[in-house]
Amino acid sequence: MDASVSNSGFGSSRSFKLIKDSMLQSDELPLAEVLDVRQWQDIFESHKIDFGNDEEAVYTPVITLWALISQAFFKEEMRSCKAAVGRVASLWATLGKKVCDTNTGAYCRARAKISWQAVRDICCQIAETAEPMFDAQNVDFDSEQHQVVSNAQSVSTDGRIMLVDGFTVTAADTPENQERFPQNPAQKEGIGFPIIRGVSLISMVTGLLINLALGPYAGKQSGETALLWKMLDQLKPGDTLVADCFYCTYWIVAACKNKGVNIVMKNHDKRDDDPLGAKRIDKHERTTVWLRPQRPNWMSEEEYAACPEQIEIRLVDVLIEQPGFRSKKYTIATTILETNVFTRNWLTEVYRSRWLVELDIRSIKCSLGMDVVRAKTPAMVQTEIWSCLLAYNLIRMKMLQSCATNRRMPRTLSFTTTLQLIANNWLLGAVVLNDQLVVLGQQTSSSEVVGNRPDRVEPRANKRRPKILALLSKPRHTARLDIMSAA
Repeated sequence: MDASVSNSGFGSSRSFKLIKDSMLQSDELPLAEVLDVRQWQDIFESHKIDFGNDEEAVYTPVITLWALISQAFFKEEMRSCKAAVGRVASLWATLGKKVCDTNTGAYCRARAKISWQAVRDICCQIAETAEPMFDAQNVDFDSEQHQVVSNAQSVSTDGRIMLVDGFTVTAADTPENQERFPQNPAQKEGIGFPIIRGVSLISMVTGLLINLALGPYAGKQSGETALLWKMLDQLKPGDTLVADCFYCTYWIVAACKNKGVNIVMKNHDKRDDDPLGAKRIDKHERTTVWLRPQRPNWMSEEEYAACPEQIEIRLVDVLIEQPGFRSKKYTIATTILETNVFTRNWLTEVYRSRWLVELDIRSIKCSLGMDVVRAKTPAMVQTEIWSCLLAYNLIRMKMLQSCATNRRMPRTLSFTTTLQLIANNWLLGAVVLNDQLVVLGQQTSSSEVVGNRPDRVEPRANKRRPKILALLSKPRHTARLDIMSAA
């Protein structure tokens, strides 16, 4: 693509305000300062991202990031680099500039110059800035609230309630991706796809992604607990970490305790729910002491010495009387020992909120189409993933603005409706942003109420039968040669 530069709109391709306008922003909106274009520019400069300085250049860092984010809003053919170049061409033509070529080569080269670390830093900056600002709004919400979140917020913990969970995505089957993110070792060579494991840290109240750790699916230190260990520095004193039983290890609990972070987790299935010597509080609660195990091979002696020799744990039984639920009883382990303030019912609701992270991951993988990554190199795989997560946090931020404006709780808004709003206006907002469009954005994103259905029961099965011809049992090139030889 080439361009003539006889247009006053040229400066918009150099400023991150282009992305802010695409988000339908105005200075009068609450949390408008979250999208700090100067801070984004500083992040790019700190990562030495500097290209497209020629006045005739189309793909500046801003335009390239704008196109990268746009890819996350669409699926299949509309997610391709070709489609992204088409959107850039439309933007360029709308700015009154001449479009000479829509080949994808220039865009792909520019995309490779934006490091995934820079995209990650912008994504995390949004969460770090928006989370405390939204709490500081102190809005007296009077609309219908999600009961689980409402009950969990009923008692202040002097910190955030953070949800953690893991997931996997697959990438393009290239030698580079296979080397960095190997396929399932149980599969034959040439049959599987590279698998990336991720562990996410997400705010219960706002749904913002605080951070994400990525690694291979299998191999040394590739498990979910190892990835969470890398993100523990993101937790602050007073936070509460909510997770399932897989994360309920002595080392995670000890590290959180050292940081002044509370844990609310399902007790690990290898630990006794009613251990000998436990001090009974009532028929559903008791306290026990976990002793420090021997030092694992992966832990340094310094880290081991920093772990407390014992931790007092409160065990709380939860009974499930709702028909259709798989478990009838489980036990919560927590380091919160104050029974009068943080009651059994409160702990139950907090742990119940863990299901929200499953819905958030579904939004990322399904609504934003991140379950299959197209990139062919490990670096671009991470850039594509973080671009998608940046789009996710931008959508969540827009939802928070609607909440503050319309006196709503974040979990009552539809993620998909807000996604559609931003995707439909991504180009329009960049070139013709006006007050009417901003108002439309606030009204649309808050117009659909997500039902409060905490006890919904659905069969874990699909009704529609997929049309599968056959499954490859050998590498594709081998199967192709077999067909040709048989002919």
